[in-house]
Amino acid sequence: MRTSSRRRTVRSLAGRRRRRIAKAAHTSPQRTCVACRTVRAKRELVRVVRSPEGTLSVDLRGKASGRGAYVCPDPACLSRGLLDGAIARALATQITADIARRLEDELNDARHVRTHGA
Repeated sequence: MRTSSRRRTVRSLAGRRRRRIAKAAHTSPQRTCVACRTVRAKRELVRVVRSPEGTLSVDLRGKASGRGAYVCPDPACLSRGLLDGAIARALATQITADIARRLEDELNDARHVRTHGA
């Protein structure tokens, strides 16, 4: 009876080691761009958020409360997502031309901050 309990202990230790190694090899969080459907690391994408009040904005920190959608930092990708309605669907809202222009301006500002610093 003791032998089998020792075997279980050895197996469970080996299992713990494998789980620890698997956790260590874990990559950064992945997100999909709603416009081009490219999967990238979360930090490589820009989050567009609809706040609980209903306003849309570009969320640089990725921590703003509300419903979010990720897009590539490329302005063409944002334009594509706005034109085909992918961003509006993801955020469950309607996006007017004025709001779309403001989001494009915010994205350009965000790209400038990311590349040149604050």
